[in-house]
Amino acid sequence: MRIRCACEIFINKKSWNRRQDMRALLLDAIRKISMAVFSLAAFMSVAQAQNYPTRPIKIVVAGPSGGGTDFLARLVADKLAKEFQQSVIVENRPGASGLIGTKYVRQAQPDGYTLIMGHAATHAILPLIHTDPTYDPIKDFTPISLIATAPEVLVVPAKSPIKTFADLLRLAKAKPSAATYGTPGIGQPQHILALRVMKQAGINMLHVPYNGSSPALTDLLGGRLTSMFVTPAAVMPFIHSGKIRALAVSSQTRSKIMPDVPTLEEAGLTGLYQVGWFGLFGPAHMPKPVVGTLSQAVMKIMADPAIRKQISASYMEPEGSTPEQFAAFQAAEVAKFRKIVADANVKIN
Repeated sequence: MRIRCACEIFINKKSWNRRQDMRALLLDAIRKISMAVFSLAAFMSVAQAQNYPTRPIKIVVAGPSGGGTDFLARLVADKLAKEFQQSVIVENRPGASGLIGTKYVRQAQPDGYTLIMGHAATHAILPLIHTDPTYDPIKDFTPISLIATAPEVLVVPAKSPIKTFADLLRLAKAKPSAATYGTPGIGQPQHILALRVMKQAGINMLHVPYNGSSPALTDLLGGRLTSMFVTPAAVMPFIHSGKIRALAVSSQTRSKIMPDVPTLEEAGLTGLYQVGWFGLFGPAHMPKPVVGTLSQAVMKIMADPAIRKQISASYMEPEGSTPEQFAAFQAAEVAKFRKIVADANVKIN
């Protein structure tokens, strides 16, 4: 009996050891296969990144055609196409003040074939003021290069009795209900800047939000708006034709394109430096070789005197930066606007 039990224990132990050995061999085989598959995938990913681009690239504009963002996207797309010998198309995806197009790119594959010409609203302000933004402007995107910057300019109709910024303040204090300001939409940089100006100046004007700058300018030209902040690109033709008067710019020093227009600092306000900016982004987690290829190409484009002249002629300051420089710039902008938005208590449901 004892011999039988001992034999059974020995047999069972031997069987158990065999099963354990088989399991270890199986796990080791699975591990080796997984490592091989991972290595192959990594090799293929690196190989694809090194050959980038092998098919058309799309640059999304989260707004309608014809604006400053669209102009820059098409300029960069045209030059990238020549640099890469590959089609680069611009796709306009307007809506929700830029959220629709921006979220579309956020959800795209991070392979470098879907990019976005972002700006201060889409990649700094809007996610801070929406109660449900659905994306993080820093964590969900890969910065590639800062393309251009532009100050905001405060304008009034040329027929308006308001000749200076001081005149506008007097009107707003004397007749708050009669003083209005238009913006391209709630949460746009121009809206945030106007809130900052009113807070520091101790005035309150009626906000009239529009869907873009064009309809706001139409009402300003028609005398239905008192004032508005707007980018120079949208308003310079009207300033040159004498239909609109510029009162102040939001740059630290006087703008090269409007040297006769005082800064907000000169007009009596302090610390209100704010520029609009435009930059090229991709989805988060793009391969470093792809980012490097894109960055080098864009830096080459932005160093071209002819390109810089084109951008300057559109009343913007040409920039150009490395991904690291652009990431630092964006982070500083987000931090700045986070405080501004909190102080102004601006929220959109």
